[in-house]
Amino acid sequence: MGNTRGLRALREELEARKIAVEGKDGRFYTLRPIRLSDAPSLMRGYDAMSDTSKWFRVLHALPHLTESMARAFCSPDPNRELCIVVEGFGELEGEILGGARIAGAVDGISAEFAVSLRPEAQGLGLARKALETVIKAAKESGYREVWGSISSRNDPMLALARVSASVYDETLMIFP
Repeated sequence: MGNTRGLRALREELEARKIAVEGKDGRFYTLRPIRLSDAPSLMRGYDAMSDTSKWFRVLHALPHLTESMARAFCSPDPNRELCIVVEGFGELEGEILGGARIAGAVDGISAEFAVSLRPEAQGLGLARKALETVIKAAKESGYREVWGSISSRNDPMLALARVSASVYDETLMIFP
């Protein structure tokens, strides 16, 4: 059964020290837990996404995130959820480039994943590294299944989910 110790431990580790991951561009990016103060950046990042990407992320038409929606996304339940973000630099210093989240089900057996990236960060391998980090946290927390709702038209996300799940030998269920 899932437990919160693994999620809390990873969150504390990410808060205590910066975790750097290398993008395909050779630059290093920081992974860290999402913070409530990230809500304005989350809103700007969502606005930067194409309409198709927005639809793929929330599976319905949502042209903008409201402040209350962004604040909710930036306040994951510490007992069941972990959301990590990739920090930007240069022109995007202080902005969230994207991130990944898992939300453990009440049953303690399964966890849902989600991933999103700003257009500027796509193709750098950052989504994969963020997703693998939260999938690993789910596994270490005792979750036996990791699943996601992915549009059958979202080929890049379907491929990412399959590769990331196989890395940690997780059970992956995809509901297109």
